[in-house]
Amino acid sequence: MTQAPAPEAVDRRLTADDLGAYLRLRETTFGFPPPDDELRSTLAPRMARTLGAFVGGELASVVTRHAYRVYVAGLEVAAGGYGAISTAPEHRRAGHVARLMRRALAEGRAEDQGWNLLYPFDAAFYVRYGWVSVPTGVLLDVPPERLPLGVRRGLARVDGAAREGLAAAYARFARGRTFADTRATGPWDAWEDLDGEPGARLLRYAGDGAFLVARLRDADDGPRLEAVDLGWSDGAGRDAVWGTLAAFRGHVARVRLHLPWDDPVAADRVRGHAVTGHAGLMARVADVALAIAPLRAVADDDAPLDLPPVALRVVDGYAAWNDGLWRLTPRPDGTDVERADGMPADATVDVRALALLLSGAAGPAELRRCGWAEGDGRALAVVAALAGGRRPYRSLVDAF
Repeated sequence: MTQAPAPEAVDRRLTADDLGAYLRLRETTFGFPPPDDELRSTLAPRMARTLGAFVGGELASVVTRHAYRVYVAGLEVAAGGYGAISTAPEHRRAGHVARLMRRALAEGRAEDQGWNLLYPFDAAFYVRYGWVSVPTGVLLDVPPERLPLGVRRGLARVDGAAREGLAAAYARFARGRTFADTRATGPWDAWEDLDGEPGARLLRYAGDGAFLVARLRDADDGPRLEAVDLGWSDGAGRDAVWGTLAAFRGHVARVRLHLPWDDPVAADRVRGHAVTGHAGLMARVADVALAIAPLRAVADDDAPLDLPPVALRVVDGYAAWNDGLWRLTPRPDGTDVERADGMPADATVDVRALALLLSGAAGPAELRRCGWAEGDGRALAVVAALAGGRRPYRSLVDAF
């Protein structure tokens, strides 16, 4: 007996009438408890940002695209982010998510989103479509005695709204970190989370270019301090954060904190104190021209650099609009980006390598070794210089 062919999928944006089907589909990915009125009211506005694949009239797969403003190389830029990706078990491995993500990438280009970020359920799934894991932090659980003493009284207690007391210090820190959220645009407000619920015992401190938000928790082995959010823009601010944490020696048994991955304390304490299992960030260049055009020929202190033009071939088998040869002309106020098909390439990069170079997560040498970059090392160094000396970091508060 010949089996009837499966019906073709119909892709469209969801509407308010699809909320019930959306919640039913979520159960196969995120489980129970069943949705209550609060969850329904939270998810209902997302329908307009969610693409769905319908097979035989049944909702088979969904991808929700969020819009953010993040810092890249010291600049505020538009980025998209995927969340709540779900496919019913009976419709998996049919290409629905791959198709919906490509369409969402294309839609994001119309909103000037040069980047796309996501937190993966399985990084290997997204790597094949051009996303790449970027190191944004190390989560440590450490006895306070193992942390630096720092300098005490460098930060002052902040009362009142978190945004009013912390935003200025956060912005100074975030501009120095690629993919740090501007906390100005998104589906929810991180500042409200940092205000804390009644009884949450959130402690907030800020100073000139540094800040710390911490929460005391009870545990079987004694009180614990969880650094919910922290950052600094210079050495004095870093010392002030450590000094504030050191003040809890003798008070708490452990301190949990999410540090920038390149901070010396992260390297010194990762053995024996790292916490695994938290979601890592993945990034993708959604549009070559949109991602590169804002980037400047400047050093980390914004001093102008004299960078030559580069003919860069980008290999992107998933997003065809990126694939091909591009001429980049860096300037201190931005980079001219134009198609250069027919020119000889100075260097060639996989689109994943391009994301790592522009974010400061990896340099040409590492990418040559894994086969994601080849060609003139000077040309690759020019592309890497567009990161402006910044490296990735994104607070867990801003995870979506």
